[in-house]
Formats: sequence, structure tokens, C-alpha cells
Amino acid sequence: MADITINAEARPKLGGSSAKSLRNSGRVPGVLYGHGEASIPFHVKELDLRPLIYTKETHIVNLNLDGKATKSILREVQFDPITDRVSHIDLIILHAGEKIRIDVPVSLIGTAAGVKDGGIIDFVMHKLSINVLPDQIPQHIEVDISELKIGHGVHVKELPVNEAYSILADENAVIVACVAPKVVEEPVAGAAPEAAVEPELVAAKGKKEEEGEAPAGEKKSAPAAEKK
Repeated sequence: MADITINAEARPKLGGSSAKSLRNSGRVPGVLYGHGEASIPFHVKELDLRPLIYTKETHIVNLNLDGKATKSILREVQFDPITDRVSHIDLIILHAGEKIRIDVPVSLIGTAAGVKDGGIIDFVMHKLSINVLPDQIPQHIEVDISELKIGHGVHVKELPVNEAYSILADENAVIVACVAPKVVEEPVAGAAPEAAVEPELVAAKGKKEEEGEAPAGEKKSAPAAEKK
């Protein structure tokens, strides 16, 4: 697995106003967590996070915090809902011999047989949660879809067993599937449009008028008196 070094500074002041001030200056607030250790707030340059966040691979982060390097891994990243810029990150300290739970990207290998027949790939699970030692974290998990036909999918339980890690996702979950394209029926050229059907209420109204009944909402006039 590739390593990436990020320089950070301790964040003595906490709170919304402090975090907002950091973001306005091009910095991103974060927290470094450890098992049985006190969490450490920090902040880093937003631009330094791009190789870590905008990638399909998993990286070990050498966080250089005030001159002390700590091996860690990205646990969570938050984005601003309006600007879509990184607003906060969480890192976990890695300890040799201690397994951690981490989400690893899924990489599809090959071209599905169903695609050649007009099928469409439905990539359902882009990441898989695994339990693994820090020195055995894979950059990604490969899923071969070469034999995938229309109407079939690859489930978690169908992945090859790997002794380095255990997958924590539901074994019956579908990772990727090949589905048939949706067929849109087009109108036949030259076909006559269907005749409009007169509402039953209108038809009934006309019938009543023929029988001498007044339309709804109108009073029926009384018959003229017969001359004696």
C-alpha cells in the first residue's frame, strides 16, 4: 500500500467559529483518534488532502504533526453541502498487530460478457468493509466480471477467500450486476390516435335533457296552466 505524508498543525481552539476561520484560510480541521488514547485536533492544508481523498486507492497517512510523524488512515471525510469542499476529516492511528475496520475501494476487472449482448453494468457496492492488520491493508479489492451475463450478479460470498483480511459486509449482498437495458416503446408510424371517449356524466346529462329533466343547478319550469 502506498504511503502519503501530510503536514499538520495542532488545533488548540475548538468550536464552530474557529473551524470556519480555518476553512476561510484554506485549512481543513480534523481529529486524530487512537485506541485508548486521547484524540488530537489538528488542521491541514486543503490542497494537501487531494491525493488522499480524490483517489480510488487506500493510503496510509504519515501525519507529520508538529514535527512528530504518526501512521494513520482515513476514517471519515465530510464535505460542505453547498460548495462540496472538504470541511472535516477523521484519521485513526495505526498500531502494529492491532486489526482495524476500514472501507476499501472495489475495482472491477475485465469486460462483462453481458455487455457484449447489450447489457448494462450496475455497480452497487463501490467499497467493502474489512477487518485487517495495518500492514496488510489492500489498496483495493478486485472483482472479476468477465463471465458476468445479463440477469446475473457477483455477491460478496462469491469473492475468493483472502487470509489477510475478512470481509464484514453481508455475504448475500450484490457487489455488481449486469442488467438488461430498458426498452421504450415508440408509437407506430401512421397509427390513428384513439378516439376520445365522452365522459359518462356528460352522456347521462344529455339523456336527462332529452327526457325533459333540467340540467343540474337549474330549476325546472312549471308547466303552463291549462285553459278551461
